[in-house]
Amino acid sequence: MHALKVQIIVRLLLLTLVMGLLLSSPHQVRALSLGQATDFDSPLMSTNFCGNGQPGDTHFTFAATGDTFPHITIQQVAEVQGYDYLFDHIRPFLQAADVGYTNFDGAMLASSDYTGYPNFNYNPALATALANAGMTLVSTANNHILDRGSASLDATLNVLAEAGIQQHGTVHSSSSERPPYLPLTLTRDRVSITIGFLSFTWGTNGIPDPYQQVNLLWESNDYSEQFQCSTPSRSFCNLLPYMTPTINYCYQYSSIVRWICQTMYPYQVQIDAAQQMAAAGADVLLGAQSHTLQPVDIIDTNGRKTLVMYSLANVLAAQGLFQESSYSNTSIVLYVGIIRTATGDVRVSGYRYLPTMMTDSETRPAPVPAEGYADLVRHVRLKLRDSAGLLQVPADPSVLATPLTICPAYHFPNVSEHTIGGDFAQYVATLGDGRQPRDPLEAIAVLGYPISPVRQELRGDCSGTTSVLYTQRQRLEWQPDEDWPQRVTATQLGTAVYQQRYALATVERLRDIDAALELEPFRAFFHQYGGLHVFGYPISTVLTETDETTGEQKTVQYFERARFELSTGAVTEGNLLDQVSLGLLSEEYGLDGRQCGLVQPTPEPSPPLPGVAVGTSEPREPLGCWPGVMLLSLVLITLAYIRYHQSQRRVYWRRRRWRFRRLQRRRRLEAKTHPRRQDDDVAC
Repeated sequence: MHALKVQIIVRLLLLTLVMGLLLSSPHQVRALSLGQATDFDSPLMSTNFCGNGQPGDTHFTFAATGDTFPHITIQQVAEVQGYDYLFDHIRPFLQAADVGYTNFDGAMLASSDYTGYPNFNYNPALATALANAGMTLVSTANNHILDRGSASLDATLNVLAEAGIQQHGTVHSSSSERPPYLPLTLTRDRVSITIGFLSFTWGTNGIPDPYQQVNLLWESNDYSEQFQCSTPSRSFCNLLPYMTPTINYCYQYSSIVRWICQTMYPYQVQIDAAQQMAAAGADVLLGAQSHTLQPVDIIDTNGRKTLVMYSLANVLAAQGLFQESSYSNTSIVLYVGIIRTATGDVRVSGYRYLPTMMTDSETRPAPVPAEGYADLVRHVRLKLRDSAGLLQVPADPSVLATPLTICPAYHFPNVSEHTIGGDFAQYVATLGDGRQPRDPLEAIAVLGYPISPVRQELRGDCSGTTSVLYTQRQRLEWQPDEDWPQRVTATQLGTAVYQQRYALATVERLRDIDAALELEPFRAFFHQYGGLHVFGYPISTVLTETDETTGEQKTVQYFERARFELSTGAVTEGNLLDQVSLGLLSEEYGLDGRQCGLVQPTPEPSPPLPGVAVGTSEPREPLGCWPGVMLLSLVLITLAYIRYHQSQRRVYWRRRRWRFRRLQRRRRLEAKTHPRRQDDDVAC
C-alpha cells in the first residue's frame, strides 16, 4: 500500500510538470529570462514632455480606461438602480477630458438573455450610460466581442452607433470595407486636431469569425505562432501624423489556471508587439486583458518616443477574488496629453492618472480615497512609475480642474503678468527634481516670480540657442533632449554676481559642503530646498554686506546659483523660509544675454531629496504561471492524499470486520465440536 501511495504522488507530480510546460508558452519562457520587472519598477524620468511653455500651445486630453465587462452581479444592480448608477463616482473625472475611452468586452444583443462570464451579453442601456459618463470611444477588438456570434456583434455595433459612441476594431458582417483607422477630431478653443485610432486583438477565445469581422493583431490566431504583428496592424500606423492603437493582448491569466496567474508585468510577446507598433509609427499604445495593471513605459525608436501602457486593467468588472494578491479590483483613469503648438505641430505631452477601485460590493468604480488605502495607491504609483505621486490626479472632484490638462501652468495675476508653463512649470512644481512634488510657496522662495516671457538666448555653455525663462532669482534654461532632473537647468548667476561685486577673476568651489555651511539656517535651507542640483556648490564663506535698499548690514553666503541671506532678526528656530531669503540675482545681473559662458562643468549629482523613492523593489523576474501551477499541484496532492488516507481507513476497518467475523465463526465451530460439560467446572 505504501508503494501505491508513492505511485499516486509521482503521477500527480508528472501531470503537474506536463501542465506547466503546456501553459508556459515560448513567450513566457523568454519573458522569464529578461528580468524586465526590475526596469519597470524604476521611476520614469523622461516624462512629461510639456515643451517650453510658449504662448499659443493648445492642450488636449484623452482619458483612457481599461476593460468594461460587467459581471452578472453588476448587471443585476444596474437593472434595479439604472445603468447610469454604475458611473456616478467617476463621471466628473471622465468628463474633464476631451474624449473618454474604454475597451468594450462583450455583446449587447437585446433578444438574448443578459449574462456574465464566460459569454458576456449586456443590456443595450449600458451603451447609453457609457456615453452619458463621457466614454464616447470604445475598442471592440477583443476576445469577448463574439461571445454571442456574428449576429450579436452586428447588434452591438448598431447599439453603439445609436448611443453616439465611436468604435474601431470590428465591422458588420455585411460590410465590404474595413476602415484602416478611425479618424477622431478633438476641438478646444476653436483649435482642432485629428488623430487616428486603431484597435486590434490577439483572438476571440476560439469562437469562429466566419466573416472576418474582428481586427487581429497577429498573423496567426494561434498562441504558439504569435510572434509577428500582422501586416495591416503595422502598416495602418503610417497613415496619420498622430496614431493611438489599442491592443487586446493574449495573456490575461493563462488558459487552465486562469484565476491564479494574473500577470502584473508584460510578457516578452507584449514588449515585442509594442516595439513593432512603435517602429511602425504609433504615438500611444494602450493594452488590455491582463485584468490587472501593468506598467507604463516610453519606447524610443531612433529618437521618436512612444508612450506605452501595457495594461489598463478593468474599469468595470467584479474580479475582486484576488485583489489581495493581484490588485484585480484596482485600476486607473489614464489621462494622455496631446499638444498642438502655435506652428501646427502635434505631439504627446505625457500622462497623469487617477487611481480607481471597485466599491459598493464590487458594483461600480470610484476614485481611491486619499486616506486609508496607502497600499493601493503605492501599487498604482509603482505601475505608473511615479513613486512620489507628482502625476496623480486628486480624488476630490471639487478640486478637479476642468478641462483637465497634463502640463501645469502657474499664473500670478496680482504679482506678475507672466506665466510659468511647460517644463519650466514642472521644474517649479518639483524644485528642479522633476519627480518629487513640492509646495509652490517653496518654489517662489527659491526662484521668485517670473520677470520675462520665455525667450531665445545662447545657452550658458555657448553651444547654441535655447528657451530661457527669467525669474527674480534665477535664469532657467530648457534642455529638451535631457531627462529629469537635467531637463531644466539653472544658470550660475551666483558666480556671476559674486565675481562682479568683488572683482574676482575666478572663484573656487568649496566641495566640503557641510564644512562650508557654517550657519545652521543656511545648512538646513540648502539641504531642504534643493541641495547641490538647485544651488550648486558654496563659493564663499559667510560674508557681511550692506543692503543697497535699506542701508542695513546683512549676513550672506554665495553659491554657484544663489545667494543666501539671513533675514534681519531671524531666530534659530521656526520656519526656514522666515529665516533665510535668496538674493534677487536676475534683477541685479540684468537680462541682457551676457550669461553665455557662465555655466561651469556639470557638478556631481546631488543625493536624492528626503522621501524620494528611487528604487522600491528588489530585482526580480516575473514568475509567469508557475506559482499557480505549484499551488494547483499542492491542492491536487493534498486531495489525493486525503482520498488515499480515506481508502486506507476503509481497508483497515474492512479487514477488522473480516477478522472479527472469522474469529466468531471459529469459536462457534469449536463450541459445537467440544461442548462444555457441567463437571468441567472445578471449585477453587
